[in-house]
Amino acid sequence: MSRPVRISALFSVFVFVSANLAGARDDIRSQRVQFETGAMTATVDGVITGYETVDYLLGAKAGQMMSVTMTTDHGATYFNVLPPDSEDEADFVGSIEGNSFTGRLDLDGDWKVRVSMMRSAARRGEKAVFTMEIGISGSPDPEATRERNDFGPREWDARGDLGCAVGGAPMQPGACPFKVLRYDSGGTVFVVPPGGGPVRILYFESGTWSTDSAARVGVSRRDDMWSLTVEEETYEMPVAVLTGG
Repeated sequence: MSRPVRISALFSVFVFVSANLAGARDDIRSQRVQFETGAMTATVDGVITGYETVDYLLGAKAGQMMSVTMTTDHGATYFNVLPPDSEDEADFVGSIEGNSFTGRLDLDGDWKVRVSMMRSAARRGEKAVFTMEIGISGSPDPEATRERNDFGPREWDARGDLGCAVGGAPMQPGACPFKVLRYDSGGTVFVVPPGGGPVRILYFESGTWSTDSAARVGVSRRDDMWSLTVEEETYEMPVAVLTGG
């Protein structure tokens, strides 16, 4: 399967929240792939059992091509391809797209080929034996390099800074960076909380705000500005963040 590495924002978010694969876990072991001198491909043999997950690391440059083909005796075992700036979001998801990947890379650094099995099989403690043929070819091309992701999704409709405050402190204009994905019925806003910390995700759907936790979102609006309160955090968000106006 040949296609560019980058994927749509909607698909990227789906991959981030998907619970179908056992790979989104803390017990991931890493193994660096070594190429023989002058070789552009390497063969990797491996075994995983249950929830075991392996990241195969490949150092590469933007503009180069990566190819991965996996054969396995286990029908519920797949690999994902993750860029250097991601721990969870995959550019290629084998459970959906199959066990063959070819793509042009868009970042320098360690790319991860993550092997795991579906949760249903992992829960039963099944064992998978697999072989992968991994290749890196072509010359680096600095013009192929995208902006390295600093938070949230790697693709977005707009980004900027929101006014924010925490714990009743005064509002700080432009202190909280955000990214937004816009949909016909609303959108999803990823925002770095005041002072940093895990990214807050805010959903707007059919006129209602919610968040990525069980916390209630307090909402008020004055003219073209929303005020959103989640736990101790308050954000001032122009309506244009979602409408693009």
